[in-house]
Amino acid sequence: MFIMNTMSENKTRAVFIRGMLILLMSVIFLTSAFSVAALNRTAVINVDGKTLNVGTITSDTDEILKNADISVSEYDKISSFEQDGVITVNVIRAFPVYVDNGTKRKYIVTGGTVGQLLKNEKIAVTENNVVFPDEKTVLKKDMTVKISEYRTVEITADGKTENKSVPLGNVKETLEYLNIKLGKNDTVSCGMYDLVKNGMQIKITRINSKSVTSTGEIPFETEEEYSDKLAEGKTKVKTKGVNGEYKSVVKQEISDGEVVSEECVSYEVTKEPVNEVVLIGTKKKSEKSDSNKSAEKNKSEDEIEDKNDAEEDNTSASVQTSSNGNVFYDANGTAVSYSTVYHGSGTAYYAPAGSLTASGNEVYVGGVAVNPDIIPYGTRLYIVADDGFVYGYATAIDTGGALYDGSAIVDVFYFTYDECVQFGRRDVSVYVLD
Repeated sequence: MFIMNTMSENKTRAVFIRGMLILLMSVIFLTSAFSVAALNRTAVINVDGKTLNVGTITSDTDEILKNADISVSEYDKISSFEQDGVITVNVIRAFPVYVDNGTKRKYIVTGGTVGQLLKNEKIAVTENNVVFPDEKTVLKKDMTVKISEYRTVEITADGKTENKSVPLGNVKETLEYLNIKLGKNDTVSCGMYDLVKNGMQIKITRINSKSVTSTGEIPFETEEEYSDKLAEGKTKVKTKGVNGEYKSVVKQEISDGEVVSEECVSYEVTKEPVNEVVLIGTKKKSEKSDSNKSAEKNKSEDEIEDKNDAEEDNTSASVQTSSNGNVFYDANGTAVSYSTVYHGSGTAYYAPAGSLTASGNEVYVGGVAVNPDIIPYGTRLYIVADDGFVYGYATAIDTGGALYDGSAIVDVFYFTYDECVQFGRRDVSVYVLD
């Protein structure tokens, strides 16, 4: 009996111990799981312009970078901080820069400015030295900082000439130091890689081009037609001339603001000119008889002829003419005899006092230009416009291209441009006096 009770108690105790062991193992497992979960965090790595997110169970920066397979050098700058369970690691790569103060040396930096580099490395700069680029410039990979004595050069650009103090270097570096930009076609008086010296003259010539659009008139030409319906010696405009118009585009090459060359790249006639057609009379007048009867008859015929001429050409009736013979009345009402009358376009010109004309005479008001093949020099004339404007008595003493090509029959003279403009171009009658 005693033996049976002892075996039962041992069995109960073994079950209890086994249960306790299982409970203890469960507690240990759950605690470990919670610990691992607590240690597994996120790391944000900023490196080489990129951002990487990685999981980590350590807060050691070197371990985090190693596990992310990111290599760093002893010169790289590494910083980190943790916030809300996230570890941020920043890697700033080191890079080389050079300082040339007669001897070129290499320095490894992770950023900063030229001034900070000089200060940190205790590089001396005196008041007679110039630093290029300037001390506020941010450092960049493989940059060379030059420290040298000033050189004084004469710079001519954009209409100004100035003396400038620049660092020792070539012309290209000097222009960069002075922030002088060159255009595509600009030229420099020196070689871009010539070494600058004291007193050196550097001239920049600005070269550019532009297109200029302009319009103008195309002068009409004058054609002559003979008419047997118009009295001999008389003229009449059949078709009035009209100037044409054109548009052109000219490319200009400009050097320092001045046009040095021009090239017409397009020309277009926008309005065709209309040639002026002038009728020249060929109809002969009837011969007069010495008898009274014949005289009366011829007188009657002349009156009819003059009437018909006036109907055919009212543009030449600006002055009163006699119906009996070649006589007109001037502005004062004086009867003046003439041998021929020409009708056509009249223009005006001017010149300084004392200027010589084609006949050798000095210019004067009343001395006019003609075609000497039609109206010889020295011929006395009387000129009146169809609109009633009277130039008056004149003498043929000069000539010009417009008179020879027929675009004008007379060019009247004034001493001033304004008077010429006032006269303009008018249809006129030019009476050749006896």
